Amino acid sequence: MTKLILVEGLPGSGKTTTAVFVADWLTRQGVETAVFLEGNLNHPADFESVACLDAPELTALKTQFPEYIDFLDRQVLVDGDDHFFRYRALQQTIPTLPEALIAALARYEIYELPADKFRRILLRRWQRFADSAAASTVTYIFECTFLQNPLTMMLGRHDESVTAAQAFVLELAASVQPLQPRWLYLDPGNVRDCLTQAAQTRPPEWLDYVIAYHTRQGHGKAQGWQGFDGMVNFYEMRHAIELGLLPQLPFSGLLVQHTTWLEDQKKIAEFLDQTFSSQIP
Repeated sequence: MTKLILVEGLPGSGKTTTAVFVADWLTRQGVETAVFLEGNLNHPADFESVACLDAPELTALKTQFPEYIDFLDRQVLVDGDDHFFRYRALQQTIPTLPEALIAALARYEIYELPADKFRRILLRRWQRFADSAAASTVTYIFECTFLQNPLTMMLGRHDESVTAAQAFVLELAASVQPLQPRWLYLDPGNVRDCLTQAAQTRPPEWLDYVIAYHTRQGHGKAQGWQGFDGMVNFYEMRHAIELGLLPQLPFSGLLVQHTTWLEDQKKIAEFLDQTFSSQIP
């Protein structure tokens, strides 16, 4: 039984709309589903606003905030030498937490860790998710966590080699293969046009952040890319890498070359019908 649908594509390509459509379609067919969109603080395979500290780092944090030692001991999730704090979820649950404590935890954000440590932690997370999901009756729908997030971290943050970034994605793919996953890749065609449209429909703060992320560190900085054009350069590179990775994955999917949403929806529904025809109760 297919227990994982991976929805990928560039910003503005329709990932969120597609993930929700897939979840709704499967639910109407009687399939138990769980959809996790970008930014979900409770993601079962990825991390969102989670800090990871080693023992000395945690000791230093407690020294900095002695009045919160008991609180930190209650909230920490320990896994071997790694100590995890879901700092943004904590902030939402306990709004009175001092901003200085949240900021201190955010300095250990998993998506800011060194590349080797990030790879180790994320792969372990995906492997454990696969073990848990294999014993479940739920079909999970993930938006952007399989290609976008690892490639953005490896290339955009750390300027790792394309070969290393591809190898990491293939490791993630192998870890979830027992779930018989399927991928949906939304290909907008012209990368610049897609990003231009996304920038016109999203807050200016989003564009400022994305430009800075992709041009002031990692591969973009190494290449001397700047401004909106530099951001487009990065996404054109990522787009090409993703299209090259899809045929290498150990499971199949559907490349949706965008025409209109109604046509895209029809193609996706036909793909889902073929995939789940023998699985729908």
